[in-house]
Amino acid sequence: MASIVGPIVTYGSAYYSGSTREFPSDSFVLTQPRLPIPATDNHDREFVALERWDNSNLSAMCYIWVSMSNVLQKQHEEHETSRQIMDNLEEMFGEQTIQAKTDAIKGLMNCKQKFGTPIKEHMMITMAYLSEAQANGAEIDAAT
Repeated sequence: MASIVGPIVTYGSAYYSGSTREFPSDSFVLTQPRLPIPATDNHDREFVALERWDNSNLSAMCYIWVSMSNVLQKQHEEHETSRQIMDNLEEMFGEQTIQAKTDAIKGLMNCKQKFGTPIKEHMMITMAYLSEAQANGAEIDAAT
């Protein structure tokens, strides 16, 4: 279906509308627990906050499910919150991240410039190791 503004093309968990890329800003559901159901005599503000949390959680779950394979979707059907899905995925694939981070740091530590190669090529390799280590959760600063 075409949009009034222009074509909307989907790419994983984000969508392109014209020339802007839009992501949901409701990632707080991954860090904050679900609010308790307020008593009926409480203010509407608490009901609005709970409804926003529920809507944001549903939105986050949809974005997560869209990026999963059918097998993973089936495994995560019973989870009620996006945080539960993310925790389960971390348990399943966290070991791979640790190994990738270790390999990147090991490659960075053993990286040597070969005789006769330009410094630019060596720096690109070094930067690739740094980038891969940071992408896998390594904290790299002046002390390390």
